[in-house]
Amino acid sequence: MPPVLHSLLTLLLTASAFGFMLTRLFRIAVLVNTGTRGDERLTDRPGERAGKILTLVFGHQKVLEDRLSGLLHIAFLYGFLVLGIGHVEVVLEGLTAFRRAFGAEPFSYASVLPARLTAVYHLSQDLLAAAVLTAASIALLRRWSGRVKRLEPRSRDAETILWFILALYVSFFLLTGSTLLVRHLGDDAALPAPAQPVTSAIAASLQGLSLPVARVIRGAGWWAHVLVFLGFAAYIPLTKHMHLVFAAPNIYFFRRRRFALPPRIDFEKTEKFGVDRVQELPWKSLLDTFACTECGRCNTACPAHMTGKPLQPMKVLHDLKLNLRHGNAEQILAHRDPVGRPLPGRAEEEAATEPTLPLVTKAAIERERPGAVREDGTYLQVNGQIHGDELWACTTCAACVEVCPVLIDSVPGTLLALRQGLVMMESAFPSEATNAFRGMEVQGNPWGAGPDRRTEWAEGLGVATMAELAGKDGGREVEYLLWVGCAGATDPRARKTLQALVKVLQAAKVDFATLGREEKCTGDPARRMGNEYLFAQLARENVGTLGKHRFRKILVTCPHCLNSLGNEYREHGGQYEVVHHSRLLAELLAAGRVPLDLARGLGEQVTFHDPCYLGRYARGFEPPREVLVRLGVKKTEMAQSRENGFCCGAGGGRIFLEEKIGRRVNVERTEQALATGAQTVAVGCPFCMTMMTDGTKAKDAEERLRVKDLAELVAERLAPEA
Repeated sequence: MPPVLHSLLTLLLTASAFGFMLTRLFRIAVLVNTGTRGDERLTDRPGERAGKILTLVFGHQKVLEDRLSGLLHIAFLYGFLVLGIGHVEVVLEGLTAFRRAFGAEPFSYASVLPARLTAVYHLSQDLLAAAVLTAASIALLRRWSGRVKRLEPRSRDAETILWFILALYVSFFLLTGSTLLVRHLGDDAALPAPAQPVTSAIAASLQGLSLPVARVIRGAGWWAHVLVFLGFAAYIPLTKHMHLVFAAPNIYFFRRRRFALPPRIDFEKTEKFGVDRVQELPWKSLLDTFACTECGRCNTACPAHMTGKPLQPMKVLHDLKLNLRHGNAEQILAHRDPVGRPLPGRAEEEAATEPTLPLVTKAAIERERPGAVREDGTYLQVNGQIHGDELWACTTCAACVEVCPVLIDSVPGTLLALRQGLVMMESAFPSEATNAFRGMEVQGNPWGAGPDRRTEWAEGLGVATMAELAGKDGGREVEYLLWVGCAGATDPRARKTLQALVKVLQAAKVDFATLGREEKCTGDPARRMGNEYLFAQLARENVGTLGKHRFRKILVTCPHCLNSLGNEYREHGGQYEVVHHSRLLAELLAAGRVPLDLARGLGEQVTFHDPCYLGRYARGFEPPREVLVRLGVKKTEMAQSRENGFCCGAGGGRIFLEEKIGRRVNVERTEQALATGAQTVAVGCPFCMTMMTDGTKAKDAEERLRVKDLAELVAERLAPEA
């Protein structure tokens, strides 16, 4: 090919490929920008945010939790970063090929770098290209094998990318091998070349060829390599590998406070509650969908998915992306400016326009019909939409958030936002939730028990209420306000936990009191089931009640109350230090304030079930285990524990809903506890207590595995004089 034509063709192809890539990436950025703006602070502490990029992107902290996958990904990342230098050289060679028409050679690094640096460059290209080629081969074999559950079903997109990588570096070695051979035959270059061991082996295998044939192969190798490289660049924004561009920004803008929650609702300023179209989600949630690597870690961590429900966190993100990018993009952008922000005066028109592809579908699924449901429980005919069965299956356990290597934290919050739209705008929710909503609204208790029953559990225990102290001691300050919680006040099993805790507190001479009849549900079940208005109402009422009394800290036995009072009440003016009873018990035992008879229960084998809202939400992994160590029991861990703990199935309001699809989550967790051989499973949550107790009944294992709260285990070992 004439040198000038060679350069012009290279320029045309390069400009077309990168022009296409940049145009598509800009369109994605515009679509992300159509999302709503909230009051979240996503740019504070820039140093910490930059540090997250260093540890998660370049340090692969999360990815390396799966060792083999992490090592493969390290090969890809650092391989591409270094090999990209070589790709630039190859393209520049083509762009400067016209120099041959003037008696000069095209650009090469060897022409501008010292010999030693050129050798280092060639060695890095040779070894890393071989490493990436090997990594891509292993990755492809892993996907074909079917042994890695999170990689099922096989992804055509992911495999296409791997084939691109294989083609890129097969053509790379064809190019470098033939280049070295041409130099050896034409210029007497050394073969093998010390700085190119793999390339030398390829050149040696071609040594029987003549110089003209070697030059033809070299030209074919060059064009093959350039075309695959440019094709790869153009293909990136069409695939999941756009995470190469969006993962780092997504990590930088990670949410610090509103963990797994939908956008705030100002009930005084809006008439539409919740979300029913994709552009009503926060822009950060839309960015999450494009940053997703589709690695499947979230799916294998999700208790709903792992028990045969249709919910897959990865599929939720994928369907949101499809809904935004292909289902409704043109309609949305018709009402937006060139960068995706709302046009003045067009908001009402946009709101009045029905989405081309509705975000939520309630279509009936014939689960027994062949081809309707995959083996893993997902719905085959639901594409680009979120099915009602998916959004109601979420337990808000945040396991998907915990395992995500690029800090995607929006799936639980998105599903709650969709629940809000259904509950508050359409009154469309599972019928079982009706009683819970009514109970919270009328009695301040999801089980419908009235305020007069709030103190039954404490009869005969001598527990003071704040109202009584106000009458006797002029409203003195107490160290701990014991928040009983609805389960603790209502459920017979949870009452035993409160009674045991009181005995321990009294033995340790802790100063505490309760609200008694003044206490109402924190509203957590209402919020998680989509009734944000009811949550806000209960939060305001409780904040008002708490404001009447003097206390230093709030003590809770329910992690859901811990999260609501300690984190979510801030939105309603409630700033409190809230302590879970596992933490206080650990502190009291460490200080020697609890008189124990450790001979009781000595040698008992105990495993601890991590409540999601104590563990992943509050990072309270150690205090429960410290309690067990202080009690002298034989502590054993379940296969899924701490950060990787498996939900009991009660969160997200699921404790009030029937589990009609797939296997029961609590039974699955009970089986994991039984597998440890422990005699007791310890819990730190009344919801977990209920679910694990029901699980032992379902497995007919009540005699083999008893379920006890940490407070009960301590109370059982109190010295007789206590």
